[in-house]
Amino acid sequence: MTKAKTKTNTTPTDDNYNDNDNYDADPSDVLGSLDFNVDDEYKPDPLIPKGTYHGVVTNVSFNPTQYCIIWDICLHDNGGTMNDGESPIDGAHVWFRNWLPKPGDENVLTKSGKTNKRQSKINMLRDFADELGLDMSTPQQISQSISEAAWIGIEVDADTDIDEYQGKFRNTVNRMRKSKMY
Repeated sequence: MTKAKTKTNTTPTDDNYNDNDNYDADPSDVLGSLDFNVDDEYKPDPLIPKGTYHGVVTNVSFNPTQYCIIWDICLHDNGGTMNDGESPIDGAHVWFRNWLPKPGDENVLTKSGKTNKRQSKINMLRDFADELGLDMSTPQQISQSISEAAWIGIEVDADTDIDEYQGKFRNTVNRMRKSKMY
């Protein structure tokens, strides 16, 4: 038997907010006190120009639903600004994913048809581990390294690009390797 998921209601933490206030208020009175114009104020998130940037690993986690390791990299010692001309590149975060083999990948060919997805993912994981000098040989080793935060603080160079996904632009990291700066 599975438990039904329940949604937890959350309330704003504003000191002036009372859960019983304003339910019977005229929306034009409440909304009239707010001051914004989405059409005038909308700005897309700034993007980091394509290039190789220096950063440090600040978090590594495992996403069990996607069978991937997510690396959070904070960029530093690069200088420059994002495409909006004002947001600094240093301090921005980008993410890299290692896709792990999942059940059934051995039965699915890659787009090129040269190998199956399992072999492709293992090969990419080995190449990545070799470039960073890490031991990622087994799921147990990966789990231990993540739980012990062994990879936090590694200085890396991240090849960053701009990608379009579902009509929106975002930064992606195509390759990550051990930094040559430190």
